Amino acid sequence: MTAPQHSKWHFALALLALVAAAPSFAAAQPYPSRTIRVIVPFEAGGAPDIVARIVAGALAQPLGQSLIVENRTGANGIVGMQAAAAAEPDGYTVLNVPPAFVINPSVYKTLPFDIFKDFAPVANIGISDGYLLLVRPGLPVNSVAELIDYAKSHRLLYGSAGVGNTLHLAAALFAAKAGVEMEHVPYRGAAPVMTALLSGTVDLAFASPTAASYVTSGQLRAIGFSGKKPLPDLPDVRPVRDTLPSFDIEGSWEGWLAPARTPPDIVAKLNATIRAALQQPALHAAIVKAGYEPTDMSPAAFAAFLHAEAARYAEAVKAAKIEPQ
Repeated sequence: MTAPQHSKWHFALALLALVAAAPSFAAAQPYPSRTIRVIVPFEAGGAPDIVARIVAGALAQPLGQSLIVENRTGANGIVGMQAAAAAEPDGYTVLNVPPAFVINPSVYKTLPFDIFKDFAPVANIGISDGYLLLVRPGLPVNSVAELIDYAKSHRLLYGSAGVGNTLHLAAALFAAKAGVEMEHVPYRGAAPVMTALLSGTVDLAFASPTAASYVTSGQLRAIGFSGKKPLPDLPDVRPVRDTLPSFDIEGSWEGWLAPARTPPDIVAKLNATIRAALQQPALHAAIVKAGYEPTDMSPAAFAAFLHAEAARYAEAVKAAKIEPQ
């Protein structure tokens, strides 16, 4: 072999070695090395969207990468949840969910995923104490007692963010406990419900504490709160249970999941980063302002929480007399 041929041969071998090593170089890149997608399975402007954007913004600096929120709506969150379940389990797709995630198995006969087998719990973000009971402008009621009396002789429409959503469940349970009939009008998210209330298309709705701004601005009236004590921002709005003791529904929560088979070390890193961020004053205050109390759960603790919530809401669905679709 001549000297030029020998040189070319060594160059080719070196090139092959680099190509063979490339995957290991890529695999060795620290996580995350690119943008993370946060799927929110509900409309922009609702509580899940607000919380997801607050947290995503706070995580960009400690993770060293941007987090982009993507709203994938439809079927009480099922469309977005399915997209997350089908995503590559590499840590670059996460899902922000409220209780609708664990309620859906009780209100839909079939789902395109298994809420426990197809997702890896990452972290719980926060828990709220309850929901506001809002009425449209012009509805001649100023208290829970007056609403119940009015419903006995008038047709009432209530809006929610979808069949099986917690806002649907709260209203259905309220009607069942109060012994009144009310008609359900489902929407694709909480934001359209507020629009319907403001326009008078529906008469009432339960809403997350993030809707308190509509009350303080005078656009809507709050006649009750489903929590055990009044909401700090609206201290004059009394708990519904003061009038209807049998009405007992817990508040909402927000949490992050990843597709099943996401590497445990990636889940652990996301969990640790979220929990550390929630301890920072700025994020902590933002979550509280959104109506939630920040939590501090490991992935295992969040998994146990989801199982308990699924069982609890299954009983609430039965009590609200919601038939599976």
